[in-house]
Amino acid sequence: MEEQQIPIVDNNYATNLTDEGSKKKRRRPFRKFFTALLVLGLLTIVIWILLGSVFSYSKGFREGYVYKFSNKGVIFKTWEGTLKTGFISFNNTSTPNEEWLFSVNDSEVVNMLNKMGERTLLKLHYTQYFTKLFWRGKTTYFITKVEVIKQ
Repeated sequence: MEEQQIPIVDNNYATNLTDEGSKKKRRRPFRKFFTALLVLGLLTIVIWILLGSVFSYSKGFREGYVYKFSNKGVIFKTWEGTLKTGFISFNNTSTPNEEWLFSVNDSEVVNMLNKMGERTLLKLHYTQYFTKLFWRGKTTYFITKVEVIKQ
């Protein structure tokens, strides 16, 4: 009679393969979750930047006296200003009505505002954006044009 050879099976090799495969399968949901979280975070940042720099919320103008205009910031220098929009008079006394904060990006507008005197009545045309971006300015209002109002 002939002897039959029995194949030798390494059980450790087979279990090692299945263990590594199951570990990879267990990692996939976490990878999918963190990838989705990363994509969602990047999409949120892109939408925030678009709302703050591209899409405008409103456009208009305000009239008044610019009494404060300065270049502020530690890392990102931005031009910021304050406009007094009017006064209320009661029995020979006048009280400030409102202060309006604005930012300026345009160098022509910056030069024009720096040349103006304190008591010059101005009409400031602005564009308002949905959100503030820290490298552009501290407000959502950006001056686009300056007109001097003759009294």
